[in-house]
Amino acid sequence: MKNIIIISFFLIELLWSQNSAYKNFQSYMNVDGGVLLDINFYIEQSKNHTESNGLFYYFGNMHYSFDIEGQRITHNNGVITTINKNTKQIIYDLRTENSISILNILSGEKKGIELGDIILEKNNYKIPFILDELDVRGVLWVLASTGEPKKVILESYDDMKIKIKINSLEVGHVKQIPFIDTSEYEKIDLRD
Repeated sequence: MKNIIIISFFLIELLWSQNSAYKNFQSYMNVDGGVLLDINFYIEQSKNHTESNGLFYYFGNMHYSFDIEGQRITHNNGVITTINKNTKQIIYDLRTENSISILNILSGEKKGIELGDIILEKNNYKIPFILDELDVRGVLWVLASTGEPKKVILESYDDMKIKIKINSLEVGHVKQIPFIDTSEYEKIDLRD
């Protein structure tokens, strides 16, 4: 009888921890002071592939930026600002209500994301999900102890595959995003 009780408590703890895995990820991402992640993207489609590295500055679910060598994309309170450093252009646009991107997943936003059964794998939780609007399925791996994101794989039904490796750089004391002098940049406003 004692063994059954111990096993029952173990199973309850396991189920509770799996149900809270995504919540731990959201808590990790929404820590006061923000999160800075070093991200390596690998995109493969129709036997072509591209790879890029960048920094993901996360200050809250309404304010984050992704900065790579030639471009910076910032989401701030529904306004998306894309700075093309090579062509010296800035494009302002509004986020549409149902739009979703990889940045939404990394921000811990759950709107438009359907979670599957969470699996404990070594020291990580494997969180399968589906992005209904985009016909994309994926898996997010987070560190079981903290919710820190480690890897994301996305696959679309048109044979596109995106692999993202994530390394945390700073948590809780993220510095400002490096300044870009855009005074001479062409400005294109699509918010109308």
